[in-house]
Amino acid sequence: MKRVLVVGILIVVTGVLAAMAAPLSGSWSFSIQSDVDPFSIAAIESVVEVDYSISGWTVSSTAIANLNGLDNVYFDTKGVLGGFALRSITDFDAADAQFQSMITSAVTAIAGVNLYALFMLDNVGSTQTPSMGSGLTLGGWAHAGDLSIWGQTRFNMNNTSGYIYKYGYKWLLDHFIFKVCDTWQKPSGYIDVQTAGCTACWSGADVYLEMPFSCFDVLTQVSLSCTGFDHALFEINDIDLGLAWLNLKWVDVLFTTTSKSVNTVFDITVGDTACITPYLALEGAGTQLTGFSLKALKLSYTWDNVTFKAGDLFDESGWYPYLNYLGTRYYGWAWDGELATLPTCVVTEGYDEYFALLVTGDSCCGGAYEFSTFAWFDTGNSTGLFDWSETRVKLSVGIGSNVSLTFGMSATQSGTNWFKLGSEVVW
Repeated sequence: MKRVLVVGILIVVTGVLAAMAAPLSGSWSFSIQSDVDPFSIAAIESVVEVDYSISGWTVSSTAIANLNGLDNVYFDTKGVLGGFALRSITDFDAADAQFQSMITSAVTAIAGVNLYALFMLDNVGSTQTPSMGSGLTLGGWAHAGDLSIWGQTRFNMNNTSGYIYKYGYKWLLDHFIFKVCDTWQKPSGYIDVQTAGCTACWSGADVYLEMPFSCFDVLTQVSLSCTGFDHALFEINDIDLGLAWLNLKWVDVLFTTTSKSVNTVFDITVGDTACITPYLALEGAGTQLTGFSLKALKLSYTWDNVTFKAGDLFDESGWYPYLNYLGTRYYGWAWDGELATLPTCVVTEGYDEYFALLVTGDSCCGGAYEFSTFAWFDTGNSTGLFDWSETRVKLSVGIGSNVSLTFGMSATQSGTNWFKLGSEVVW
């Protein structure tokens, strides 16, 4: 009861702050989830974000509260100073009144070359036993005709060049703290200090060179660590084989100080056929193809504002659509009926089939509503009717363009499992 009172007071305070911040922009979202039998409050989340913009600068503060009270607070400041785009994010673990991490970045363009710097302070220990460390990353990228060059050097920092190369510099900063599938990543770990201490010793360097040709791209990567040469990668990717349904995703040769490995990755390209999407994986070893297998099947059909979806997952043990991929990726359905690989997004283990109905439309005062119901089945558990295990219902109604209300519930074989109420206000 004490925790509920604390959260209740926090809700009132954040509501008052939201009202006081009327000239500013921001949002406030609140949700509460309750178990039914026995009745108990299982989860509460309140997120207040306030943005203040002036002279090209934006200062944002975000407070996250849960059932135990104020959990996390972080501040995000970004703007342009001269020829530099600057951004700084500071994260605090409010539950333990502990500084968590801070990252400051700067990027500029000089004569067609984009240069960036990342400086980070990070608690590499725990909230109970903090241990602070600092790190620095310097890098840049440029395009000379069709040639793309990416490179960075690291001082007590982990290797982030792969993320920047694949997704971009802005993506990396936007994913320092973010929420995915109702789970906060604070911080995400995409950018990390390696060891404690204030001395940022050199920890490595990475260089990417990419040149496109008419039917494939050539990529060269060289990586150095504090012990010397780490590896060199030579890769030819996106090779057109002249087959509409099959291409050679990449062929690469990886050299280390003690070994050499050759890897080939094929990719099957199958478009939607009559609203049915098959998910296939190639079988074989090395460069030998022995066949392919059907791993999952999804059906989706939309008429007017109504969508019917169904899915069946045939292989839950772990698979990847590419042949000879280095590593294992475990696919599973997400609660929205799409395949996901992140553990936080995957539905309950064993839920391999679903049928769903989604309806959208206009609601009051210029808003919109969304309704969805998903029935989940576990074909390995025949205790329920037709192997049925759980049904989830979600309804979101917008009142104008600034306010939305949400309702969700779950029902299992034993009855109503939980229900959830939420709201969001944007100003």
